[in-house]
Amino acid sequence: MTERQEFRGGVNVVRRHGDVVHRPASPATPAIHRLLRHLHDHGFHGAPEPRGFDSEGNEIVTFLDGEVPDALTPDLRTREFLTSAATLLRRLHDASVTFRPLPDDHWLVPVRQPAEVMCHGDAAQYNCVVKGGRAVGFIDFDCAHPGPRSWDVAYAVYRFGPLQGPDNPESFGTPQEQGRRVADFCRAYGPEVGAEVVDVVPDRLQALIDFMRDQAGQGNEAFQRHIAEGHADLYAADIRYVRAHHDILRAAFEPS
Repeated sequence: MTERQEFRGGVNVVRRHGDVVHRPASPATPAIHRLLRHLHDHGFHGAPEPRGFDSEGNEIVTFLDGEVPDALTPDLRTREFLTSAATLLRRLHDASVTFRPLPDDHWLVPVRQPAEVMCHGDAAQYNCVVKGGRAVGFIDFDCAHPGPRSWDVAYAVYRFGPLQGPDNPESFGTPQEQGRRVADFCRAYGPEVGAEVVDVVPDRLQALIDFMRDQAGQGNEAFQRHIAEGHADLYAADIRYVRAHHDILRAAFEPS
């Protein structure tokens, strides 16, 4: 008997059929499938593999085995998980360097310059496949787009640090502790990113707020619901938090 499961994510309903997953397609899906194929062809297997479309127009990608956590529970607040997520993101970026977008490619979010790599666009624990306490894959490439390494890392450290204020239910740690986790993430990623990523986080979150409002204005019910639930307000509060603790967060990168 084929195993069938249905999962409801933040935006999409996803259905698993055995070793593949059926997801709603978007105008960006053809370009994303080319990206996923490129990643696999260049040795990065921590992403789903594209398998075309079903009769209803849904995209089909392979299922990545493991747990996908909604939040950083205490057992995932380890340095091992943090640094494994960083090295996984670095490998994804490195494999994407030679990917060449086509002039008519459609991306869900705007291209950012300099377009050094292909950004995942939503590298967070809820899109991270975990096995044995380590990050082994990223799923949901809907927000993939060309951009700088630091742009993608900024959102990742916002989630994995996390760089969130005490009013955010997902936050934990003092600003000093958060800064040390961000520094550990960046060191594990590599020398291309450093303390300056702290400066990028507010702009990255503002871009997310703008994207949510744009999508809601176009009638996207999922984003309308997110805004009504206060998600944009929470991101705005975290922008203020990061700016208020800017010096403390950056100090964690300095040699002790």
